[in-house]
Amino acid sequence: MENSLLIFENSPWFIVLCLVIGALLTYLLYRKQGPWSRQVHYALMGFRFLLISLLCFLLVGPVLKQFRNTIDKPHFILAVDNSTSVSEVLSPSFLDQQFQQVKNLAQSLVDNGYSVAFRTLDQTDDNFPDSISFNQLSTPLNDLLKSVQSDYEGKNLSGLVLVSDGIHNQGLSPAYSQYGFPIYTVGLGDTIPQQDIRLKALHYNKIAYQGNKFVLRAEILNDGFQSGNIEVSVMESGRVLRSKTMALSNPPQLLETDFELDATSKGLRDYEVRISGLNQEFTLSNNSRHAYIEIIEGTKNILLASKNPHPDLKALKNAIERNQNYKLYLYLPGITKVEPQPYDLIILHQISQQELRVIPAVSNQLKAKTPLLTIIGSRSNINRVNSENPLVSIKTINFQKDLVTPSYNAAFSKFQISAQLKAAMTGFNPVIVPFANYEIANGVEIMLYQKVGNLLTQNPLLVVTDDGERKTAVMIGEGMWQWRMQDYATNQSFELFDELISKLVQYLSSNQKKSRFKVYPVTQSFNANEPVIMKTEVYDEIYEETFGYPIELNLTGPEDYRESFSYVTNAGNSNYRISELSPGIYNYTAKTSIDGKPEFSQGQFTIAEMPLESLNLTADHQLLRSISSQSDGSFFRSDQWESLTSELLTKKAQGIVFSEEVFTPLIRWPWALAILLILVSSEWFLRKYHGNY
Repeated sequence: MENSLLIFENSPWFIVLCLVIGALLTYLLYRKQGPWSRQVHYALMGFRFLLISLLCFLLVGPVLKQFRNTIDKPHFILAVDNSTSVSEVLSPSFLDQQFQQVKNLAQSLVDNGYSVAFRTLDQTDDNFPDSISFNQLSTPLNDLLKSVQSDYEGKNLSGLVLVSDGIHNQGLSPAYSQYGFPIYTVGLGDTIPQQDIRLKALHYNKIAYQGNKFVLRAEILNDGFQSGNIEVSVMESGRVLRSKTMALSNPPQLLETDFELDATSKGLRDYEVRISGLNQEFTLSNNSRHAYIEIIEGTKNILLASKNPHPDLKALKNAIERNQNYKLYLYLPGITKVEPQPYDLIILHQISQQELRVIPAVSNQLKAKTPLLTIIGSRSNINRVNSENPLVSIKTINFQKDLVTPSYNAAFSKFQISAQLKAAMTGFNPVIVPFANYEIANGVEIMLYQKVGNLLTQNPLLVVTDDGERKTAVMIGEGMWQWRMQDYATNQSFELFDELISKLVQYLSSNQKKSRFKVYPVTQSFNANEPVIMKTEVYDEIYEETFGYPIELNLTGPEDYRESFSYVTNAGNSNYRISELSPGIYNYTAKTSIDGKPEFSQGQFTIAEMPLESLNLTADHQLLRSISSQSDGSFFRSDQWESLTSELLTKKAQGIVFSEEVFTPLIRWPWALAILLILVSSEWFLRKYHGNY
């Protein structure tokens, strides 16, 4: 529906002037009779008068004001929970019948003036598919309902029908959310618990050290079996490593058992814990789970050397030794001796390399480019530090000291720290640093800046570099022990400070050689329902990242899986996504050519199964009733589709009328141009036809 009104940017009295101008110019042109009849003469005068008057009229600035009304039909969403917990319990024929009922309800709503859309846990395009695949490995019902709420905000949403078994196992429970529209639920599945034995959880460390033993703990839940025995086995590559027999009684019964295994060959290992099935079990799909454990080489040796005892040494020692992969040796001249070990990292706390070179075992390792972490304090010889460390040049001013707090550099790329640690750093106590001018060498990355009060400076506090031969870091300050104490005072744990030290030590002590080509997963383990993201880095001769190289990625995995992928890196996105991989251990090899020379990168990652759906197959209709009750909807059983249809159609929701004002200058109106063309063309044709133009 449209209503129109003509308004003017200038005074409408200018219309009279337009008519006068039109009449005057027409008279001047046609004051003499042409070689045509009087009737043609008057027609030509009329065309010219209208043409000039209309042109002048358009210059006055008339605007067409239109009131447009549009009707937004009432919307209804039909959503189906297509998780595997539904298909585990219900037959395909029954699910087909339920989907047909959904289609019938949609048609009834459309016939009664509704706009109907369709949703599942993984489909958000609103269109009805020909069939539904019940293959989702988790059920985030709240995410489904919140996505509808977001997409239809401000629209005429009359309600939503949710067809589900009510088993919610990921994200916030929908019982604790408000959605702003009625939710009508249809309950699927059986609310009576079935007889079942399921492997509820596996507990283990994701990393074990070669030559050591590690423990797998299995939690087993017995539902419904008063007696009997089950056999629990740990297997690798189809070979049984350990097995135990356990007795069942007094359900519901929670059983726990530990398996001690040997960490033999290094690499990612796939251990499967499996429970022998019983004849009366409802399902065997939840009787096994996989544990993916990385077996790494033995512990790394770290030397911490200092001139004198200092509280920083205790803080560093405690943080480093929390990681079982590190063995720390402390050297204090005159107090402890240097153990003759092949060290993976040497930490110098206010002691110079020159003072350690008198010790043959350390001297040889310093010459062999063992990674170094230098911590500068009030007892450090700054001139000697400058000569031994090319990373940063410190030019002190009158030998003064300063108190500074750390500020994290968001552009730091060597390794990542948690958001909690970044936030905590802003409240760390000051450390003592030299009051000086600082110069940073090329290729050195600043991890922490110095902050004086509320003023963020460009002076470095912690710098890191890797020149291809040695990884080196310099901490320009003493007093880190206060950070650890403050972390505990604030969070009742040392985790954030220990994370900072552990990740710095882990980066420095790793023996990964610098390469111009790297392909690696953004995390070592992915869930089965998320894509694998591979990051690609290609560097030029001066180790600046470059793009545009074709990459060939070969992937092998369980059950003889082999696949090749090709892509090209670009500056906007160096990530490559691979979807729909089955659980298991995958090996990859990437290849490219840099300056005509082939470069390779390889590694491993795991796809971890997510048995969330099989852990609980008992329908939760009480949750569905709660959702409907809180949203002014209703709950229906799967055999009550006629009652649901009848209730929805009796609501008779009305459309909403939206009005808007549209202003269109007539000079932009297409019909104005058409009229002008008709007038000028008609005048031209008559003059031409009668022999004069």
